[in-house]
Amino acid sequence: VRSSAASDVYKRQAYLISNFMFQYPSGWLADRWGRRPIMIASLFFQAGLSLAYLFITDPILFVALRFAEGIAGAAIIPSARALVADSVPVEKRGEAYGIFSAFFNTGFLLGPAIGGLLATTGYASAFIGAVVFRLLAIVLVITMIRVEVKNSRVVQEQARDVPRRRLFTLPLVGAYILAFGDYLYIGFDIALMPLWMHDHLGASVAVIGFSYVAWAIPNIIVAPIGGRIADRRRRSMLILIFGLAQVPLYIIYGLANVAIVVIGFYIIHGAIYSFIQPAVDAHVATSSPIDARARIQGMYTAAGLIGAFVAANGFSLLYGLNFRLPLFAVGISYGLCVLIGGIIVRISESRGLVSGPDIHRKQDEQ
Repeated sequence: VRSSAASDVYKRQAYLISNFMFQYPSGWLADRWGRRPIMIASLFFQAGLSLAYLFITDPILFVALRFAEGIAGAAIIPSARALVADSVPVEKRGEAYGIFSAFFNTGFLLGPAIGGLLATTGYASAFIGAVVFRLLAIVLVITMIRVEVKNSRVVQEQARDVPRRRLFTLPLVGAYILAFGDYLYIGFDIALMPLWMHDHLGASVAVIGFSYVAWAIPNIIVAPIGGRIADRRRRSMLILIFGLAQVPLYIIYGLANVAIVVIGFYIIHGAIYSFIQPAVDAHVATSSPIDARARIQGMYTAAGLIGAFVAANGFSLLYGLNFRLPLFAVGISYGLCVLIGGIIVRISESRGLVSGPDIHRKQDEQ
């Protein structure tokens, strides 16, 4: 598909918008019908859409496919993250989400590499590869996920009757604020990161690709450790310490003049991030009522996608004024979100609104 820069922007926006719109509905379906059926349906439709790309030559239809893919993709993460909470005891969820994050980033690391390798034989090969991997994922879901199908009338009525206020309790509001701040850099990454590194830091395409590797590898290694710590320490403490520790890194990125400096600090950043994300994930899971877990995971991701959308559009305006301003804005905005969200999580822990390591120890002593 030959498209203009404007249509490229529309493709990215179409996916973000539809993915945001269908986070909560897909979570609602997963709470009523079960995680596994929704995950299978999502992967099946994503495989079909990947195949459809081979027959599209009109950029407008390509945008429509991206919108549809955002809908299909919205069903995976809420169901998968809710499934972790369903399957893992509360005292081990930090470690479980750390492992989940490590696998997620492994896919993020290997996906572009495999796709690029397949594309050397023709772009069609990359799309066919996406179809194959999604079909393999369906097989894994069917054979490895052993959960009861939620088809009983009682469970469905419970899922239907969850009051909206339970989706906005104090612990969850803190998590939504943290997700909004966390996704600000994702919005910058989607809209501006390659331009920033290529045009202002002199990075080649290969160097830009390597920068993702530099961030992902330490994150993959350290995330399970960070999750284990999140099961033993106050999660609010980890959120505040390792969240605020990232703020100076964004300032350094904004001041950098060469790509090697950014890559070096990406390695540090990937490791630091590994200590906050499992803590937030475990906090969200522990704060979620059992009959609304997938919906809350959808709300949590949707809050992040709002941050990404705001950043992708707002920071583009700042970039037009000065290429350093978006990085400074990310650092300041993210720091404020960490401070506000982390304090809310701390208050929630102090009031006993959410269980944590201290409560687990007291229960063991009793």
